[in-house]
Amino acid sequence: MGSFLHREKVLIIGSGISGLTLAQILRKAEIEFELFERDGETRAQGWSIGLDKCLPYLEGLLPDDIEPFEAASANYGRGRDDGFTIVDGQSHEILGITSLSHNPGTSYGMFVSRNRLRRILSKHLNIRYNKQFLEYEANEDGVTVRFKDGSTAKGTILVGADGASSSVRSQLLPGFRAIESQYTMLHGNVILPKEVYDPVLEHSGCGVLAASPGLKFYLLLEQYLEDGARFSWNCSWRGADWQADHVWSQRASQQDLFQRALKELHYFPEYVLRAIKMTGPDGMQVPPIRLLETVLPDEGLLHGRVTLVGDSAHSMVPFRGMGANTAIIDACELGRGIIDVVRIGGDTVEMLRSYTKIMASRGRKEVLESRATGESLDAREVAGGRI
Repeated sequence: MGSFLHREKVLIIGSGISGLTLAQILRKAEIEFELFERDGETRAQGWSIGLDKCLPYLEGLLPDDIEPFEAASANYGRGRDDGFTIVDGQSHEILGITSLSHNPGTSYGMFVSRNRLRRILSKHLNIRYNKQFLEYEANEDGVTVRFKDGSTAKGTILVGADGASSSVRSQLLPGFRAIESQYTMLHGNVILPKEVYDPVLEHSGCGVLAASPGLKFYLLLEQYLEDGARFSWNCSWRGADWQADHVWSQRASQQDLFQRALKELHYFPEYVLRAIKMTGPDGMQVPPIRLLETVLPDEGLLHGRVTLVGDSAHSMVPFRGMGANTAIIDACELGRGIIDVVRIGGDTVEMLRSYTKIMASRGRKEVLESRATGESLDAREVAGGRI
């Protein structure tokens, strides 16, 4: 550890994408931190995420001893760009095609497996697993965190990176609640043989995004295998009685969820339906993730040495591909702010005040624009301006 004008120790609650990114930024800068995760080491999330808008922010911040983000793409080293085909679910018309290159330039971007990206970002980090946050106590000198197992940790900055149902946020903003989205989501994972996945990848490197009124869908490549390829898919719809749909989805069996997916998607292109049918009940996630929208209030956010990043600050519906991008931008801007305080000097609390104000405004914008995409009748909107 070097000798700095300021001695900071950052406590990070949550080892999702934003928490891990911030930890790696601090590790490179040799700034002391501790990283705590509620769940065990084997937590898995079968999702694909698109990264492009955040990539310029990462320049120069990550250590050289971890793999590049694009290594988490199924197309890494295969000479094919990432990207997806935009399809009208009703007419089956191709509305647009995106192309994201792994080489920095005008179309620099990638689609990556969330699991593989988390493995890349976890390298060389001492993550304290099975540490359930209970509460914090903050004063002008620092922050003390208490965990369910009776242990404590002390630092100078506390960062809540603990997701859409953030426990840190619950104490930071008493009474605040994320908004339950009107969309109900079904999620599946499936291994497809080449003859089934070839039509899905005919026009783009990663798969298909499709939409019709009241329904959004994706089918995206996660990994090539010796005898096929692993895909994940998501079907989100807004029904007339969305609250009843939410209750049903949390109680439904895998068989019931599978049948509902077939019902909602019955008019989609046949090459999509073949993939859904091959998922079968066993490939359905139970229970489905409930979509939450977090729109932070204009007032009451500035709480001394405590702040938020990622979904804890601005969870959003996944219809523009901006959730992970925004979370990583948070981590980059907060990381740069902490580095500047340590190396150049300045007031830690004032830095956090400035970061929080900018972060909340940016996040609010992205949450509301993602919601508007869900309400749009133009299927091209799911591309988020990337066509």
